[in-house]
Amino acid sequence: MNNLPQREQGIEIIRTIVADCLARDVMEVRRDSRLITELGADSLDFVDLIFTLEKRFGVRIQENDLNRGLRPEASGKNADFLPADAISRLLPWLPELAKLPDLKQVRPVQVLPLVTVESLWQLVEQKAKTTPGSS
Repeated sequence: MNNLPQREQGIEIIRTIVADCLARDVMEVRRDSRLITELGADSLDFVDLIFTLEKRFGVRIQENDLNRGLRPEASGKNADFLPADAISRLLPWLPELAKLPDLKQVRPVQVLPLVTVESLWQLVEQKAKTTPGSS
């Protein structure tokens, strides 16, 4: 079993990590702040965030956990959209995805802009359940 902090404390830790990684005042970073559209994060910031979250919480987050399956179906009429299995893997830690109008027509570029401080915590919780010896 892991030793993750309680949810509220974990979210506060992630708020601080996000503020540090993005050179923001922690007061600017809310639990529902979207990292890309509201805080200006880019792909390099996500790499830094992943590394810092792994180190702080003792979990293993693959770089592609944030963009796992963010490849459209290879062919067919849905070639621009994410396959259903990718959506089902993202939904547990990215509930904002469910608010999109049609989950059968989600483009990869629509996913990362939905990532918030709280969804990062949900990803950490999910990874803590599957990472052996996570702290």
